Amino acid sequence: MVAVSPSLADYVGTYALYRDVRAATVRQYELAVAALDRWAGRRVTVAELTPELVSRWLRDYAAEVSPATAASKRSQVLVLWRSAADDGLVAAPTRRVRPVKQIPRATEAWTLEEVERLLVACRDLPRTHRCGLPRPTWWDLAIRIAWDTGLRWSDQIALRSDDARRGRFTVVQSKTRRPVSCGLSDTTLAVLEDTLRLCPRPLATPWPATQEAFLQQFRRLVAAARIRPGTWKWLRRGSATDVELQVRGDASTHLGHAPGSRVADTNYLAHELLAASRARPRPLSRGVVARTDSG
Repeated sequence: MVAVSPSLADYVGTYALYRDVRAATVRQYELAVAALDRWAGRRVTVAELTPELVSRWLRDYAAEVSPATAASKRSQVLVLWRSAADDGLVAAPTRRVRPVKQIPRATEAWTLEEVERLLVACRDLPRTHRCGLPRPTWWDLAIRIAWDTGLRWSDQIALRSDDARRGRFTVVQSKTRRPVSCGLSDTTLAVLEDTLRLCPRPLATPWPATQEAFLQQFRRLVAAARIRPGTWKWLRRGSATDVELQVRGDASTHLGHAPGSRVADTNYLAHELLAASRARPRPLSRGVVARTDSG
């Protein structure tokens, strides 16, 4: 009897079962497979994975999304494909799989002034958050904690209230498993305490819905604030850049990167903002103006 090849969507569960991967990471694999299935008009099976099929999908998909998104989804599908090949379900991917060309772009981040405009925009949010806080209060606190700590979204929504209210605390980052020491400003601590009196809760900024729902709501908040379009990551970048503006070389430690890492410099620091505060050579004295007449 010939075994039926599982769909790639179903294989995501198998992949996650035998590996210590975060739920947020598994969700990204699911989204990558969903994009492939939408393109194919059906659930693609593991046995169908070939360089030609995946390359044709990437050609069309890259025309619809940013190069960074296409490259990310390509990487996620290839991870699943290689795992399935290790399980003997399909031939391993080859170098013929179409690459996604990414054009290097300068890192952008929000300034302190733009983040403060986000806080102002929070005031007009309607309804109540599912944790019991008014949505303006929840978003105001979440933005403040993100700016103060530079934590990734997944680490922030898991931050315990008892840890946060100490003012300084250590978080073991879910992505890197590295500890990072964080601190909250006196203003943020005061806001946190006010919210805990209003709505006692074990997590400082709990988010019971999906990350997609969070990002969708945040996009609307950014539009309402009328600042440069950006994502939640722009808060982490802005936080790191603001630290670097104050003490050169401290951004990497603030973000919890490994000693000697260049990740902050290449992926998080907005160098245009840093350059604006950098000392420049003193101007030369006015020189001789060349004559333009023929005499």
